[in-house]
Amino acid sequence: MNTPPQFQARQVMQSRLVTIIAFAVAAVVILLTITSLPSLSSDHLGGSMLMAHMAASGALVFGLPLLAVVGFSKMVHPTTSNRRQRFGFWLVLITGWVTIATVFACMLPMFGTEAMHELMWIHGIAGFAMVPAAAVLCFGLVWIRKESNRSSNPG
Repeated sequence: MNTPPQFQARQVMQSRLVTIIAFAVAAVVILLTITSLPSLSSDHLGGSMLMAHMAASGALVFGLPLLAVVGFSKMVHPTTSNRRQRFGFWLVLITGWVTIATVFACMLPMFGTEAMHELMWIHGIAGFAMVPAAAVLCFGLVWIRKESNRSSNPG
């Protein structure tokens, strides 16, 4: 089955865009993880690390939906993505949504102090879970590119 060159060019451009956005989200996740490391030794973040964490979180709140919108059509079809990509994609979206939703829930005046502490604990677990999820997604995106280069090059 032959596909028109315009469609192939669009698929290549979309694939590159998804890769760029995925690596940008992974970089933000790494930055957020680094800024949250002090919370492992104490109960909460504070000072400049908290400010850096909050500043970087804006990039995640923007980048995650962008990744979802741009990558959705590529990730739902088994012919345009591999299992690692799909697994990493959905895992990043789920853990990212939980991470964002728990902080958002803390901002609403419906929970007491104990519930907010629980929400922040869930926030931390989901946030740290984003690291391997982003790694799986990025590994899947790079691996498929290497496989396609091998199959297109003679030798």
